[in-house]
Amino acid sequence: MRLESGELRTFHTLARTGGFRAAARELFLTQSAVSQSIKQLETKLGQPLVTRERPIKLTAAGRRLYHYADDQLRQEQLVLGELAQLARGANQQLSVAIDSTNNRFAGPDLIAQFSKQWPETRLRIIEQPSRDIVQSVMSGEVELGLGPFATRMAQFERIPIYEETRRLLISPTHPLHQGRMTLAQLRQLPLVVSSLDEPDQRPYQEKLRDRFQMIWQISSLNLRLNLIDRGLAVGYVSDRVTAELPQMQHLRALDEFDFASIQRQVGLFFRKGRELGPAALDFIGVCKDYWSH
Repeated sequence: MRLESGELRTFHTLARTGGFRAAARELFLTQSAVSQSIKQLETKLGQPLVTRERPIKLTAAGRRLYHYADDQLRQEQLVLGELAQLARGANQQLSVAIDSTNNRFAGPDLIAQFSKQWPETRLRIIEQPSRDIVQSVMSGEVELGLGPFATRMAQFERIPIYEETRRLLISPTHPLHQGRMTLAQLRQLPLVVSSLDEPDQRPYQEKLRDRFQMIWQISSLNLRLNLIDRGLAVGYVSDRVTAELPQMQHLRALDEFDFASIQRQVGLFFRKGRELGPAALDFIGVCKDYWSH
């Protein structure tokens, strides 16, 4: 013998409201249906649970069953509430490392869309140079990386999103700018970068730092762009940046050099063997949807 949840709910409502008519109204049943359900429960238990008075009164067995039913229904509501919180992302965290270009132009939209689906999920978004993103994902500091892929990523699962071209740009206001520059002239210019990659991660053989007088390593995208725009340095800038910022479109690409253009695949990646949480999986979906449009 076992007690069914429907039986307990009907009996609990009857005991709480004090009458068959009130219980029927609350349960959206007929009064006879409530009465029949209580009779069947009493038959199953082999003893009366209520006295048919106005208002009804619980027997000793009825009082014991009421306390049991009350505990069960309270526990049910507690579990349902916790499950609803989990569905909204409570007690979950999404940690993502994003490069400066994607963070500036896509980050707010991605977070806005994600937070609609997971309003109670804690977010940890870190802006980092692409090389540091790889290290953060590998170490487990963050769950996902979003940015350009490195050359060697055998230890990662990769999800390509889009391709970009990064061009070496100079401002026409630079005091050393010429219509067509030579390697000797280029070597006099500072190159501003977000980070210095390892040589074997580059798509070309020679180190960039050997092409220039000095390297300025600056993590801030805004500051790098400002230095290039003011004619203080040259730097590689994504075509996504120049498309989004008309004020940067006067910069000239140094196309006279074969290393002035770099093709890069951009996307999401995570460590192989790591099982992603539902929030991370949905964030991947948000990114795919964002760039598909």
